[in-house]
Amino acid sequence: MRGRVKASARVGGSVAESGRSAVGSGGSAVGSGGTWFAVDIARIMGLPERLRTLWPHELMPRTEAAETTSAGVRAMGVTPDAGREITETVMLGESAGRGSKRGPDVLTAWLTGFTAELNLTRSRITIVISSGDETAHLEVSLCDDICLAILVLHGEGFEEFEGFELLRRLEPSELGRVTEELCSLVEKDCVFTLTYLSEAEVAGMEFLHRVDGTWARPTLERDGETITVGPERSLEANAVRVLLAATLTRLQTTTGRRP
Repeated sequence: MRGRVKASARVGGSVAESGRSAVGSGGSAVGSGGTWFAVDIARIMGLPERLRTLWPHELMPRTEAAETTSAGVRAMGVTPDAGREITETVMLGESAGRGSKRGPDVLTAWLTGFTAELNLTRSRITIVISSGDETAHLEVSLCDDICLAILVLHGEGFEEFEGFELLRRLEPSELGRVTEELCSLVEKDCVFTLTYLSEAEVAGMEFLHRVDGTWARPTLERDGETITVGPERSLEANAVRVLLAATLTRLQTTTGRRP
């Protein structure tokens, strides 16, 4: 658990830093991609309908969850935005009582722009890293030259992230490293599931299994309509990065054929 606290602090510290620098500076928030932005559920639910329909369905917060988050944030002394019932976002690692340097509308504008870019998506990758007790769920929308990443952390040791989704713009070349960092947050033996889909109707699914820090790939065997899991083949330590690189190459190659 001590390692879990340290891992959570790394993500929380990154988010807090983004709140003090990129978001606080206003204009730089739009182009910043080096840190995660923590956005509360109520603010996401407050997006206009035309933008909410672009949000990954699997990660769209439920209304009751948004109401619970709003109540919790108000209890911390944070005032909702006037007339909209959208609470001010709390940056993880930042005291709710401390005066924020962020203008109240800067994060809303950043979130609106981020969400609108989902309409430019040409491919999507879904990554789930789960031990059963702890889970990292990453949705990555690939545009022509940028990745829009939406991360949800929940389960044992991730209580501080309840009610938040973490957003980030990434260069495609950064995705492998960032995903490896997420794998390090899940400390127990885990299953890594990757699914992908492109506008060129290319789709696939991959599985990796990590036991005692070593990655292996299960063998899937088909017998008629039945699929069974066969023996596992051990992989190198960089298995996650290699798998993502191969997936990105395939998606970029197929979507690049679009007129």
